[in-house]
Amino acid sequence: MKATVTEPESWKRVISIEIPEEEVQSAFDEKLGKYKKDMKLPGFRPGKVPLSLVKQKYGSAIRAEAIDEPVQKSYREACEQNHINPISPAKVNDLKAAEGEPVSFSIETEVDPDIEIKGYQKLKIKPSPKKIKDSDVDEAVKGLQERFAEFKDVDREAKKGDFIKIEYLKVSIDGEERKDIKNPEYPVELGSENRIKDFDKGIIGHRAGETVNISVKFPKDYQDAQIAGKTGEFEVKIVAVQEKQLPEINEEFIKKLGNFADENALREDIRKNLENEEANKAKNEACDKAIDTLIKDNPFDVPEARIEQFIDYMYQEALRYNRNEAPLSREDVAARYRDTAVRTIKRHRIIDYISQKENIKATQEEVDSHIQKLADMYNQPFDTLKQAFRKNGTTVRIRDDIREQKTLDFLIGEMAPEAIKE
Repeated sequence: MKATVTEPESWKRVISIEIPEEEVQSAFDEKLGKYKKDMKLPGFRPGKVPLSLVKQKYGSAIRAEAIDEPVQKSYREACEQNHINPISPAKVNDLKAAEGEPVSFSIETEVDPDIEIKGYQKLKIKPSPKKIKDSDVDEAVKGLQERFAEFKDVDREAKKGDFIKIEYLKVSIDGEERKDIKNPEYPVELGSENRIKDFDKGIIGHRAGETVNISVKFPKDYQDAQIAGKTGEFEVKIVAVQEKQLPEINEEFIKKLGNFADENALREDIRKNLENEEANKAKNEACDKAIDTLIKDNPFDVPEARIEQFIDYMYQEALRYNRNEAPLSREDVAARYRDTAVRTIKRHRIIDYISQKENIKATQEEVDSHIQKLADMYNQPFDTLKQAFRKNGTTVRIRDDIREQKTLDFLIGEMAPEAIKE
């Protein structure tokens, strides 16, 4: 076998191969003998069909089969000899297989191009979490109060800030009656940011039990495209006018939230949680900035096969999670996620390159610690879960995730090299 390799693109390899005629002839003769042995034809005993007749009837098919095996074998050998790791199916071109002559052809495949990432030791990108203020804690406490808020009916005219329950008695859009407009399941706040002003004005000043007629001009950018820009006529019954009452921050309320001694303990816990959230947010932003900087400073190609594989995955995910909506076409997914695919693939390759250069790995202690957390979370025995993860491949993914995070930590200076090398 003779094989030469060319690189028309950094991610493409074209392997030109020539197989000696005697190798193909040997494979042909072997298959011809096998077919003769197994063939049954009227007038001949099993295995006694003349070779000339077998060749006459099935020679072309047998030769094509005899050529295919050396082609596959020579391709594998050429890849091994030239350190080619294909990431796409092989595409055979220019096959020449005249009888009595060597078989020649070329095979085109895609590979991950070699890369060299420079400058990752000098990024000087650090997380910059914002300082948590008392006002941030106040806002979080207010959010907790909102979660436990109660709605109390009031016997008065509705005003801005009230919450109302309504029932649609009749709805017309541009003069056409609609019976598919559903009543709100929960109380709605009059005058809130996303409300239609004309509708709320028609409610304000009226009491529970009253029926009002409201004319509404829907904005052109209204979320329901079938209604956007049209005029609606509503006959509405006001079922209830309510005020939202927030619970007082007292001992009873604090005990609902956890085992806190007093309000100061609650606020301190909230502050710590907010600080942790901000620290994680800042860390993720720094990691993203580090990767984006390395992508910009170290341009390299991404094979089309990798992009297509990513888009196939996203398409399957879209089908999986869009059960109640019209599914996106694969073309829609490709248009929407192509840039994401390129960045994700580059991110993976950069992390893989740096982790190898710096010998960054997940230690067994780190893997076991992660599994222990999952065991505690799902109330499973550690050894049972660890064994299951080994069998189904989860342990490999855990190792990869830990290695990735340690590499990102290294890039933003969150961990010294000597602390992450095994």
